[in-house]
Amino acid sequence: MLRIFLFVLLSATSVKADVIDDFVASRLRDAVLVYDQALRNAETGQYLDSLRLDEKTGSPISSIAATGMGLISLAIGDAAGIIPDAETKAEITLKHLLGVDQSTGFRVDRSGSGWYRHWFNVNTGKPPKGNKDKFSTIDTAILGAGAAILSSYLRDKAAKSNMPVPKAAQLAQELVASINWSTAIRDPKRGSIHLVFYGADERPTKNVATIPFDEYALLPCMAAGHEAAQGREGVATKAWRTHFDMVDDLPMSDYDDLTLLGKPTGNVPSHFTHQFAFYLCGAYARDPAFLEELRELREADRRWFAKEGAQPGLWGLGAGSEVVFDEDGKVLKYRYGVSRLGKNPNGTASPAIMAGFLPVDSADGKQETLTELKTLWNDGSCRYEHEGLGFLWRCSPKDTSLRVRRLEAIDFSTWMLGLATAHPEIGLEFFQRHAF
Repeated sequence: MLRIFLFVLLSATSVKADVIDDFVASRLRDAVLVYDQALRNAETGQYLDSLRLDEKTGSPISSIAATGMGLISLAIGDAAGIIPDAETKAEITLKHLLGVDQSTGFRVDRSGSGWYRHWFNVNTGKPPKGNKDKFSTIDTAILGAGAAILSSYLRDKAAKSNMPVPKAAQLAQELVASINWSTAIRDPKRGSIHLVFYGADERPTKNVATIPFDEYALLPCMAAGHEAAQGREGVATKAWRTHFDMVDDLPMSDYDDLTLLGKPTGNVPSHFTHQFAFYLCGAYARDPAFLEELRELREADRRWFAKEGAQPGLWGLGAGSEVVFDEDGKVLKYRYGVSRLGKNPNGTASPAIMAGFLPVDSADGKQETLTELKTLWNDGSCRYEHEGLGFLWRCSPKDTSLRVRRLEAIDFSTWMLGLATAHPEIGLEFFQRHAF
């Protein structure tokens, strides 16, 4: 791994500025409001899995992971003065998830250890067909990470103001504590993790599990943190220390002169996996070695697009809606796609992934990625507007005027999280301090 820059204190990676950058402030505001106004259900407090960007009516399906990001958006919105009633809204969300408020008829089933389903109806909590028996560990972990960040932020805010701990913080902590996180660890010796469980009795899959490294690293991070909060060291702590804790010991893959965090197979996952682990796992957010890995991943990402002939300053290997072209370069269809190094058949670029690398800008005192994002915004590339809210989202370098038809809440989140680190009233220390 390259060691091309030094850290004196990791907290110095978020440099406070005297003046808030207008682009950062405006785009962060609109990103937070996308969650608050376009994705959030006011009655149940749950967040839609996706948002239609065309004239068609969207689906009422909620994602538990999107709701986790929604809780983080409330914390960021409160910290930046964007959402004045964030605590009240968080209470609504959490009371419905915990079954405390059933006045709206909303109810979600959970497995024996507290895992949630990935998808359910935003109004009723009922799962869609084909999803009734499946409970997702990673999506529940993203929800738990969001709740942990919200709880820590609100408690910290109350302590600074010498005020009582707000109800929303208590509910968020209750949600985190309601999950037996350690059951996600399939084999602490191998570091394998259950992807899903079937039924309330949590029947595991026979052959499907994951090992370091991908976004599932969030599970042993959450589980080890929960064990520590309980004053014990269990299977999760063992798995974390053995397979996940030391970034330099995680699987690496060579790409040109770079070494990239990836899988034992040599594949480098889509870059949202690294960014989710970084923002949602406090141990990684505080680790200079992980930030260095983000630096190298950013460089590899840029190089891949440059080799493919993309315009400079437009890159981002992530996931979400994309435009599919036929052999003649004509638009064939629109679909959901996941791109990574060596696998991006439609050449889709993601400014949300670009924004997810903004902590690297802060670390070295340069504004390379932020400058690229501003340029895209100013020339209209990948620029979207929905009900008066403006943001950059996925597009094709083949024709940056083409627009995808859907915004996926979970994939859009790195746009918000990255911009938050560039905002002087939030910064990277927000995640370093409040993530589990």
